[in-house]
Amino acid sequence: MPIYMDIVPLDRVVVIVARGAVSADEIAQNAKKLVEANVPGYAKIIDVTGAASDMTPERVNGMAAALRSGREAVARGPVAFVVDPARNGFADRFAAATGGDRPIRLFRSLHEARKWLTGSPTVPQR
Repeated sequence: MPIYMDIVPLDRVVVIVARGAVSADEIAQNAKKLVEANVPGYAKIIDVTGAASDMTPERVNGMAAALRSGREAVARGPVAFVVDPARNGFADRFAAATGGDRPIRLFRSLHEARKWLTGSPTVPQR
C-alpha cells in the first residue's frame, strides 16, 4: 500500500505520506484507521507530493462526512497538506469539503507545513 501513517502521541501529531497511484479504497482504508485510532484532535501532516488519486469529489465528500460522524463534539486538529502545486487533486477536494470543520491549509514544502502547525493554537506546545 502506498500510504504510510505514523501516529506520534507525545507530539499529538499524525504524519501520513502517500506515494504513487493511490486508489480510493486505499484512501478510505487509511481514513478508517484514523477513526479507529481516535485521534481527531491531533494535528495532521499529509504529504501527497508524490501521489496521484482518481478519487471522485463525491467520494471525497462521503469520506469527509464519515470522518466527522460518530464522535462527540471534539475539536478537530489542523491539517497541513504538502502538495505538488502543479497538480490539483485529493488534497484540494478534501480541503474544500472540510474547511469549515477545522483549520486546513495546503503547502508546497514540509517545512512550511510544520511551521504552520507549530503556530496553530489547537496543537499543544511542548
